[in-house]
Amino acid sequence: MQRYSLLWGVFVTFFVGQNSANSWTSNHNECSNVQHHYVQLDIGHGSLTPAKKIHDASMDVCYNGAQAKNKTSCCNRQMEKKYLQVVQKDFYDVIKMKSAYLKNLISSNASFYQEKFLQLIKLAEASTDFLFSNIYKIPLKDRHGPIGDFFMDLQAYIKRRPVNIQDSVQRFFDAIFPLVFHSNLNDPNLKDYTDEYKECLSQARQAIYPAPFKNFPSKISHHLSKALSTAHKFMEALNLGVEAVNTTEHLLLDAQCTRALTRVKYCSHCDGYIAARPCHNFCLNVMRGCLANVAELDEQWNKFIDSTEKLATNMRGSHNLTQVMMALDGNISDAIMHAMQNGPRFYSKVIAKCNHPQFLKSKKPGQPEPLVKPTTGRWQVPLHVHLQSFMQQFLASKGFYKSLADSMCQHNMFSTGTSSRRKCWNGEEMKPYTKLVVAGELASQVKSNPEMRVSPGKNTALIMLKDKLAHVTKSIDHKFSTTGMQSDTWVVHIHPSPGDVDQGSGDGGQGDDEDGNDIDGSGSGNGGNFQDDLHRYNGGKKDNNDNTDIFIDEQSNVVVTPNQPAVPIVQNAAASSTVSFVFVVTTILSSALWVNG
Repeated sequence: MQRYSLLWGVFVTFFVGQNSANSWTSNHNECSNVQHHYVQLDIGHGSLTPAKKIHDASMDVCYNGAQAKNKTSCCNRQMEKKYLQVVQKDFYDVIKMKSAYLKNLISSNASFYQEKFLQLIKLAEASTDFLFSNIYKIPLKDRHGPIGDFFMDLQAYIKRRPVNIQDSVQRFFDAIFPLVFHSNLNDPNLKDYTDEYKECLSQARQAIYPAPFKNFPSKISHHLSKALSTAHKFMEALNLGVEAVNTTEHLLLDAQCTRALTRVKYCSHCDGYIAARPCHNFCLNVMRGCLANVAELDEQWNKFIDSTEKLATNMRGSHNLTQVMMALDGNISDAIMHAMQNGPRFYSKVIAKCNHPQFLKSKKPGQPEPLVKPTTGRWQVPLHVHLQSFMQQFLASKGFYKSLADSMCQHNMFSTGTSSRRKCWNGEEMKPYTKLVVAGELASQVKSNPEMRVSPGKNTALIMLKDKLAHVTKSIDHKFSTTGMQSDTWVVHIHPSPGDVDQGSGDGGQGDDEDGNDIDGSGSGNGGNFQDDLHRYNGGKKDNNDNTDIFIDEQSNVVVTPNQPAVPIVQNAAASSTVSFVFVVTTILSSALWVNG
């Protein structure tokens, strides 16, 4: 009885073992399961597969048919060609999965920051238009062109179009000089100037000394250029980051790589092992060989990320676009105030250049306008919070290209599928992989990869990408090695002390330091109350260390800065009378001086 039980146990063990083996081999004498799998994966038509194992002398990848004359399999050359095609799709699918997070991180932030930069510019445009309309009473038809053209240039620059910021600023002040000269240096109720006389004023403005707007145009262009160029360079860096990921995703696989990938993924099917997975070390050698040239991007990619972090740091400091744009209307106002206060000093120069004013025959029509309030433009989360969060995630992508090959082997499409090293596909049979695993560096792969021949530096797209990364990195590093990373006080120090007021007027006059810290100097003087009103209107100037954003409360009409008292917007009768008072005094003094002169 015991002997019978023992024999039965041996029989059961043998039977189970055979079934277990068949789960891997799927009946070596038949290929129906291979055919079914081939069709199920939509690799090709079932008619391409043999019904039983055959020898195909033209087989070239899974085995060498010409040499291994006794080798039979469930594959033929037609199937092998199909495998070579479909494995490339498998590779691209996995590499896209592995890079999807990084690509989405960069592309979504590129869209986000471009939108926010443009939003800032639009808010500055609305504030400037409000200033011209409500403070200086310049009609819409006169101010629309200069303001619109100027801010359109700033938007185009952010969109990475070729724009010279210095030229745009100078054109803006050339365009508004006739408006300022007519509206504030003459009786605004007079007839309008002829187009020819306006053109003469615009062309003569930069040649007049003392300069009507002092050195405000050059200082404004200096700080706009710094902030906008940093934002522009940041956008360029993000778009290059997206390009880098796209280049990797669309990498052209050479024949050596495609053949090796086919042996990893599909050649086990030829022996009937449709459920098999490649040995992990086998996968590593193949993936490292395929991506050896890609891994060479890693060092330059890491440097590129470090340089992008410099940009982000400076966007929170001395090159803060938020601060510069929020201060822009106030600094334009200071330039206009300087022209109003110093009209008698350059009036004779205007006459010398353009003769006495030439007016239209009809009286300039009055154009009453409703008050226009700037849109709020407050961000739900301050810019520096977004920058900090983004850079933390972006910095984590260091080493992405070096680790990409190994991460590909972590995907179940190319993984072992089991922890047992005895049950993995080593490229030839279901046995452990015993070949040396070669380091991912290109030199090691070229010299020692046992699965494929690796050729260095033949992919033109990768070479160009590496050069682009190096170029952008170098330009960023050069930008901040020359400009430094210190803060500019011009945007912050709105109210200079009386001793800071420069009585000279020429461009580059006294106190014209490199950083332009005196730019607000000429805005003070006899019109101090009016200046105070204007600066309360422009209540958004803030300290460089303050990362909060200003906004305008549309319900209460006050400028609000977090942790600071609310400041009323000047748009009431008292403000209008202040403007009128300054205008009358300026006109009387100017007329007296011109008569005596």
